[in-house]
Amino acid sequence: MGKLTWFPLPFGLVVVVVNFFAVRDVNGHLPTAPIEANEDVAAQAIAAFIPFAQGRIALLGALFVAAALLFGLVEFGSSRRPMGFATATGFLSAAYVAAMPVVYVLNPVTGYDEEFPVPSGGYATMPFDMDALSPPWYLPVLGWILATAAIAQLLAMRGVVRREAVLPPASWSAWLLLLPSAFLLAFAAANLVSDRIARATAPPGSFWEADFELEVMLQVCAFAAVPAAGMALHGILLRRHGVRPHSLLIVGAFTVVYLLALLLVAWNNMRMYVDEQSGFYEHLPGWREGVTTGILGAAALVQLAALPLLARRGKAQVTGTEPGG
Repeated sequence: MGKLTWFPLPFGLVVVVVNFFAVRDVNGHLPTAPIEANEDVAAQAIAAFIPFAQGRIALLGALFVAAALLFGLVEFGSSRRPMGFATATGFLSAAYVAAMPVVYVLNPVTGYDEEFPVPSGGYATMPFDMDALSPPWYLPVLGWILATAAIAQLLAMRGVVRREAVLPPASWSAWLLLLPSAFLLAFAAANLVSDRIARATAPPGSFWEADFELEVMLQVCAFAAVPAAGMALHGILLRRHGVRPHSLLIVGAFTVVYLLALLLVAWNNMRMYVDEQSGFYEHLPGWREGVTTGILGAAALVQLAALPLLARRGKAQVTGTEPGG
């Protein structure tokens, strides 16, 4: 196994150790900490802190172990396929780097924001200010460790592939990278058309809420268009210059950003018009939600299918020799 496999493990170990010492410090101060609200659940919050922290530390440690196993699987399974290796490495590395802020937010100290049942049948929120209880060194040190882990992973990618290995792409496979932009255009068009239909059938009125929600959706689509445009550019370059491992590594990284952007688009699409009070929503065509959701689902599936199709001809050795046929 190469260095990609082992890189996440020491950082994961350090994260676990730092969290352990921070939790021990907070647990010692929690019984005497000032109660900000919901005094009746303070004892519950104190008793539940250690079990919660143990589970959260185990989860974060497992994430780093899972990253190491996935990198190891890619290195083992793609040792003779530099194109597939490059694509998978770019995809996993981008996902690993994107997970670092998530690990920071899900820390077991300031991330302890549970709700506790009360006799009335409802739930009460955390009675303590966990940010104030956090040791002064904790979040800066944790952030520095995670930033170092992300930078180390990016630096490790520099030596992953040999740029000499070049394969001509299939006649159509590189054009698959134009599809993310096409799906986003289709999604935006579906929302615009449904908006025009609603305006044509709704009685005159003020639809400022619908206008605002449509504007937000188009802005989110524009955000998602950035990685889509990057992949489209690489698709054109791959068609002109052939498939290169380092180009596919970048495509794999762009795919993660694109899929995360699609999640953001899907979330906004699901909540679009939910709080609209003017009655505009009632005049939207019934197909809007199904069509827009279908477009986003197809966009994600097609992009995930495009990666192995782009890399399927990568049978050259990692040393950079050309394929025999």
